[in-house]
Amino acid sequence: MTRPALTAVVLAVLAAWAGAQGPTTASDKLRLHRANRTLLTDLVGGGVRLGAADHPVARAEACQQTARAVGIAVRRAAEANEADRVAELGDHLDALVRDGLVPILDDATRVIPAESPDGVRLRAVRTGAAEDLGATEAALPAGDDANVRTLRTKLAELRERLK
Repeated sequence: MTRPALTAVVLAVLAAWAGAQGPTTASDKLRLHRANRTLLTDLVGGGVRLGAADHPVARAEACQQTARAVGIAVRRAAEANEADRVAELGDHLDALVRDGLVPILDDATRVIPAESPDGVRLRAVRTGAAEDLGATEAALPAGDDANVRTLRTKLAELRERLK
């Protein structure tokens, strides 16, 4: 996958996420702005780093950092008992890892020897991304909520794809 396509994936996730927010009052807008400010900054920075990365390992690291930021936002939403936000951000995390990070890692693994220093860095990205997804899954609330069950399944499948 080319760098512009990967940048487009990150920016599409950001645009979809921002467009799905629909506060009706000024206080709702302010609350969402405060909740989203750090994530928006991280997503824009991640998109810039990803766009500027000229090496497969650098692209993988930039994408992992962006996925980590979204995972942290999912965890914060779970801690705040914001089920709709957990589901929405979880879908974006799924798309980012499935359509961005996994293909970047797979492409890089095909061209970088496993025993090289870059191969070691790639394994560290895979391991770190899987650990981040595990931490996000562990932070999800217990219960029978269908959205949470679906997200748990998606996160487990993504961890498997990262192995």
